[in-house]
Amino acid sequence: MTPSMMRTATLGLLSFVIMGLLGCDAHEVHEVAALYHPNLAPEALDLKVLEMARVMPFYVIGTALALLLMGVAFLNAMDHARAVGRSESVRFSAYVMLICFVSLFLAMSASRSWLPAGQAVPAFAITAVLSAGATAIAAKLRPDRAVLAVGYMAATIALPILGLLLNTEIYLVDTTAALFIGFASGLLFTIVISDPVRGGLVDFLKRREE
Repeated sequence: MTPSMMRTATLGLLSFVIMGLLGCDAHEVHEVAALYHPNLAPEALDLKVLEMARVMPFYVIGTALALLLMGVAFLNAMDHARAVGRSESVRFSAYVMLICFVSLFLAMSASRSWLPAGQAVPAFAITAVLSAGATAIAAKLRPDRAVLAVGYMAATIALPILGLLLNTEIYLVDTTAALFIGFASGLLFTIVISDPVRGGLVDFLKRREE
């Protein structure tokens, strides 16, 4: 492992720890639980708070890893877009910006009822299937553009989810965290089954080492 890669890994590990500490404050967990479960009796709410406090560190770290994978997918796709040509690089950048604007409008109109707490399994399954299916199909249709396909799909799926968290009514709970983890699981599954995607990622990492 090169020194630059060691520094990146260290910074990533520190960021995971910091996010875990910031995202699992007991007082904040209690406030969020009360917002998502306003009809619970005090005793039941206390039990819900204890359960959320127990599982949230895992969800926070999983979300951080998913965001790191999203960043790698974007950088990888941009690297390949530049290799294809300036036009493709501009096209990919414009698409990412377009999805960012869509995410902002989505964040403005989102409400807490869209992503109720306690729906982690359905949220994970939906994004995992979408992520794996969309990227695998795109990579198979255009093997020479498989890495770009992963970047496009990562932007299409992950940025709107990230945009939802910009809304002041929506918090990182089990449901929203499961959306990110499902997205990351789908991308990882595509890397496992797709030779073009895996080969493109290997080339990308080799260039970073150099």
